[in-house]
This record gives sequence, C-alpha cells and structure tokens, in this order.
Amino acid sequence: MIYLILIILGIGACSADFLLIFLWVGAKWKFRKEILSNYAPKTCVIVPCKGADKRFQENIEALCTQEYKDYTILFVIDSIKDAAYSVLSEIIRRYPHAKLLTTDSLTGCSGKIAALLKGIKEAGDIEVYVFADSDIKPHKEWLRYLVSSLDDQHIGATTGYRWYFPHSSISLLISTWNMAGIIPFFYPRLNYTWGGSTAIRKDLFEKLEIAKKWKSGFSDDLILTNVVKQAGYTIQFVPKCIVDSSYESENIYQFLRWGTREFVWARWYYPLTWSIAFVRSIGVKFLTILGVILLFMGFLVPGLLMISTIFLEIICGGLAYATMKETMWYTNQKSHLIFSYAVLMPIALFIIAYNVLSSFYKKEVIWGERTYLKSEVVP
Repeated sequence: MIYLILIILGIGACSADFLLIFLWVGAKWKFRKEILSNYAPKTCVIVPCKGADKRFQENIEALCTQEYKDYTILFVIDSIKDAAYSVLSEIIRRYPHAKLLTTDSLTGCSGKIAALLKGIKEAGDIEVYVFADSDIKPHKEWLRYLVSSLDDQHIGATTGYRWYFPHSSISLLISTWNMAGIIPFFYPRLNYTWGGSTAIRKDLFEKLEIAKKWKSGFSDDLILTNVVKQAGYTIQFVPKCIVDSSYESENIYQFLRWGTREFVWARWYYPLTWSIAFVRSIGVKFLTILGVILLFMGFLVPGLLMISTIFLEIICGGLAYATMKETMWYTNQKSHLIFSYAVLMPIALFIIAYNVLSSFYKKEVIWGERTYLKSEVVP
C-alpha cells in the first residue's frame, strides 16, 4: 500500500512539471505573432527615480528617445539632494518633452507611490498613463507596444516585465530565476501588472479611483492589479515590452532576501498566484528530495519517478528560454545559452521554493530604510 502511494506521489510530481512544460508550449504558441495596432494616443510616462547607478544615464536616454509621436515623460525624485538630480537635470535639457519633478510629502504610502501620484498630478491633458522604473533600459519601440493594446476596452492595463542579461555564472542563475517567474504573465487569470513597465488609460484609472487606493498602499503594481481585475477587466501581457533591467548585486544572500521579499508582496496582494506557487514549488521540490532518499532505501520505481522532475525541469528551462527568445524584442540573444538556462532551471526552481517558503511566515517587509507591516500596506 505504501509503495503504491509513493508511486502515485511520483506521478503527481511528474505531472506538475509536465503541466509547467505545457504552459510554456501554450505561451509560445499564443504569442508567436504579436500585432501592433495604430492606437497611439497622447501618453505620459512617469518614472520615479532614486539614486543613480552606473547604467542610470543610458536608461534615462532610452526612455527619452522612444519612437512614439506624442508623449511626455516626467521624472520624479524625493529631493534635489538625490544623486539622480544632477544627471536628470543635464539630460532633460536636450528633450523638451521631459520634465523633472520633486515628490510631495505623503504619509501612509511608499515613496514610489508618492512619486507616481506627483506625476499623475502634473501629467496634464493626456489619454494614457505609463509607469516605468529608472533601472530599465527599454528598446526604441517599447512604448508603442505597451500602449497599442489599450484600444481594446476590455483590457484594463498592459504590462511588460524585466529581463536580466547575464554577464557571469551568478547573474545567469539570477536570470534563470527571473525567467522561471515569467510564465504566469502569459495567462490572464494568473498575471498581474509589473510596475516597471505598465500602461493604463487615464479615464479608467480615474474611474477605478486607483490614486485614492494608492494613498494608503505600499505596492503600486499589485494594488493596480487587484482593482483592475475586480472591476472585470483583463491585464494584457506584452512580451515585446519585456525590458533590459539591471540587478547589480551578485551577493547570493542579498539576492535570496530580495527574492523572498518579492513573494511576500505577492502573498499580501495577490494570494492566488502565491498559493499556486507555494503548492507547486514546495510540493515538487519536497518530492524530488524524497525521491533521492527512496532510491537509497531501495524503492526504485517511486524514487526514479520523483527525481525525474530534475530532467523535466531541464527540458522546461530550455523550452522557456526558446519561448522568450522568440517572443521578446531582444531576438539577438545567444542561442547557445539555451543549454545554460536549461541546466540551471532546477536550481532556480529550488531557490523559488525557498523564497516561497520563507515568505510564508514573514510579517513585515524591509524596503529602503523603512519597515512595513501587512496591516499598514494592504488596503
């Protein structure tokens, strides 16, 4: 009886990975062709800025030089003492459609939300808001693709996501971890907006009173996600709006803490996606470890079934990279990296399991110089 139960558990573990492979196949098929509509209304891009890392200037230049006819871009900082101020002041002199603002002092919300609200206040007569992070380097048609789908009134918001281009073995692992988390975006019931690359029509933003909800919130993108979905609208993922993003630190300990914080936010604001990630990642990794133990104990069939998840995840990693290479704008990625991403996928999924498990008991989030409790940041 125990042997049969172990075999069933092994089949279950394999089924979970087969489902993941199926989801990646579906994503590749669904987004194999992306049509760019002629919808290009007057748009305001709002970019909160804090600090200036080594890529800051080129990121800002990329945001200011979009191939989009009618847009303004507002950079918002906390103080003129911020390191970003001098860089931005110099850059915007060359771009009449760019403006530099200072955040209004607000309590009860995060600094990023305060900056976004300042931008909204100063946006003027526009039709679409776009929210972007200063650590992204978008390609020249990012804005066109992000706004294009909003001509469909059933779509409440559009979103892209980040991509970490690897430059070392550790950054390659971080990039694989990031890639593994992209799959929910392809499916409307599971996806959410990513604040680094999000667009929404101004009239809908005002109708849903998102600014009011932001004033007592912490996570701009997950609040927006909940409000838009609860109102019956869908969120459209735009793979062509995945952007080159920077994650400078290669300290694994810092990365693990950062990854756990990402899942704490998801647990607080979007529990469905977090719950699925919890059951899938913890369950499969537990059974993989159990499979190794069973092999040593002589339970050959259930043991092999459980550890076969490693090989299925390698297949998944290769398929995921091939899908992203085909659907993203950055089609010039090196093809030989598919083997590296494939091999690292089981390790990345193990790290995700750790992040999800760690987020389960976290009751606070440390971000910047502040500590946030769930009761303080979830409306």
